[in-house]
Formats: sequence, C-alpha cells, structure tokens
Amino acid sequence: MKKILVPTDFSPVADHALTYAIELGAAFNSDLLLYHVYHVSKVDYNRDFPADEQPLKKELERKMGLTKLKFQDSIAEKGLNVHGTVAREPILALFERKVEEHEIDMLVLGSKGATGLKKVIFGSVAATALNMAKIPVFIIPPESTTLPIKHIVLAVDNDKISKAVLAPLQQLAVKFGAKVTVLNVKTESSLATVSKVKVDLEGVESSYQEVPLSNTVNDAISKFVKTVDCDVLCMVRRDKGFFQRLLQGSNTVNQAYRNQLPLLVLPEG
Repeated sequence: MKKILVPTDFSPVADHALTYAIELGAAFNSDLLLYHVYHVSKVDYNRDFPADEQPLKKELERKMGLTKLKFQDSIAEKGLNVHGTVAREPILALFERKVEEHEIDMLVLGSKGATGLKKVIFGSVAATALNMAKIPVFIIPPESTTLPIKHIVLAVDNDKISKAVLAPLQQLAVKFGAKVTVLNVKTESSLATVSKVKVDLEGVESSYQEVPLSNTVNDAISKFVKTVDCDVLCMVRRDKGFFQRLLQGSNTVNQAYRNQLPLLVLPEG
C-alpha cells in the first residue's frame, strides 16, 4: 500500500478520516495525497483576477495549508510524506484519472454517518467513490476509533471471492495482527448451501460464522457486529449482487454507520 488518496472538504469529518489515513500510512510507510477538487460557478468567478489568482482558489489553498499545519506534528512524528493539492476538476477525476495518474492503492474518506449510510451515500462523494473506484475504499465515520485494528468482520455471500480481491484485507490483517471473522447471513437463496464459504486469507487468524436472516441482511450484520468487539467491517463490491442488494430498501448499509464502524469496500472488478 504505497499511496493513499484522501479527499477532503476541510470539515471535521474529513479531518477525522485524515487522522485514520495517517495511522494507516504510518503502518504501511505510505505516501498520502490529500486532495480537494472544486468547481467554479459564474457567481464564484471574479473577472478582476486571472485564473491562477482567483480568490476562491486562493482561499481553498489557504485551507489546505491550514489542514497540513494542523496535522504537521503527527505527520512529522510518523515520518510521512503528505502532499496537499487543490485542483479545479470534477469529483469524478479523483476516482478515475487521479487514481491511475498517481498509482493510488487505497482511498480513505470521511462520511457524515450519523444519519445513516443511505442518506450519506446517494448524492455524496462516498457514493461516487463506491460506485467508481477500482481500488479499495475505506469510509471512516466521524466517531469511529482510530487504529490499531484487532478484529475485522468480513461480510460475504455464497459466491467465491478471489484471492486477488481479498489481498488488501489480508495485508491489513497481517500488518496489524488482526483476526478476521467471515460472516455469512443465511438468506432464503442460500439455505440450500451446506458447506461454508471458502475465503483465502493466508497468514491470518480467521473464523467462520453463520447467522440467520433478521428482517434484512443489513439488520443481521448490524446485530452481529454489536455482539463482537469489531474494529472494521469489510464488504466486497460486486458488479451485481450482495453489495448492490444492501443498497436497496429502507434498511440499507446504514448499519455500518449506526455502529460507527469504518467500512472497507473491496471492488471485485
């Protein structure tokens, strides 16, 4: 995990995500790229200034400088390289072009999770990241605890998950010496499945747990993570399937935010 991209809007929520990213970066000796992208409307554009000297751009650069200053002691203590960038670009650029351009390994971003993930995800930066990113996405709720990570719950369906998809989770667990509980919610479609789901996490202490469906898959996961001392909830984003089903209906993945757990999403494709 050589490079971590941290989008920021300079809010306390974004600052908390940056704190988490700094801890991750220290563990993996990663470079951190702190990014703010913005759009200039006709109202914001001041014709008295050239493009590079626009008051909005200067104000955002000032905020970026203040953010780096706020975290400079922590950054210096951990010996990290943190690069702050303010760019006039669409948000989509962060999750496609910038990821490729900078060879990013992971995205870490904050979310206003207090009102539930569904309200946060749709129409938000988190939604865009989850839908577009081809690399792992770590979503950090504002009240979640920071590292170390000791216990990860991996929620799975009955479809096979490749070793390559699970590699970031495996690396995370090995780095922190964390155990992984593989959680399978037994839905009607999976009742006929007798054998447990096989998950390849070499070098990781892992266990397998099945729980019955409780109203929704999300409710079942929520009920389970409340009974264990869990630091991270991990899910796999498939093109169609488990994760997409979680994003439907009134009771959605907001359980991850209801419990204030960091959510690690691994893209399958």
